[in-house]
Amino acid sequence: MTILASSTNRYWLLSPPGLLLLLAVFTGSIAWWLIALPVLNLSAAANHKSHFPYVFVHTVCGTVMLVAGAANLYIGTTRQYLRMHKPVGYAYVIGGTIGSLAAILLALSNGHAKPAAAFELTILKANDIGWALASLGMAWLGATAMAVRSARNRRFDSHRSWMIRSYVLVWAFVLCRLLSKIPSFPELGTGAAVIWLSWIIPLFLCEVVLQWRAGSRQSLPTVSGATAA
Repeated sequence: MTILASSTNRYWLLSPPGLLLLLAVFTGSIAWWLIALPVLNLSAAANHKSHFPYVFVHTVCGTVMLVAGAANLYIGTTRQYLRMHKPVGYAYVIGGTIGSLAAILLALSNGHAKPAAAFELTILKANDIGWALASLGMAWLGATAMAVRSARNRRFDSHRSWMIRSYVLVWAFVLCRLLSKIPSFPELGTGAAVIWLSWIIPLFLCEVVLQWRAGSRQSLPTVSGATAA
């Protein structure tokens, strides 16, 4: 049975969902190395003097989101290690909630204002990029809240769909950060458009995939036991 299970898991990784998960893990690892590691080893502290504690919390919780989210999608779709599904899910939700709130706080603050000032929340003065990032964090909170609600009501099909949306939004944050590291990548105006498109387009494509069967052609019902006139 163990050999059969490992063989099934290996073939699942070559399926479309498995390949997408591998892509998310690969790109997430690159983003973590480029962006999260300098924060975790404190080498980036000088770039965030007024708000480094918030950046550190966001980075730690973002790491939890990436790892726990990938692990639980694998567990939920392959049905392997199911005993770990709930604790890993709690880690994803708790870590992600703290990380998203920290991201929203940073996005709507004066942390990167020039000249530097004491850190404070400046919602009314936040720029387009700040609102784009804050909206991504709010979208993640909404999708994850729906996933938790579905699980509590034992609507597991809905729970799985909302968790997929939630993890797509995590990966969207990775995508926009990776794009920001490409020197020749166009900013598209002030740069906010890249952030909006980084999560709206993946979420739209995810929705098309999730709802594809719902819009397929219905087969006409057959009447059993019908007799010829």
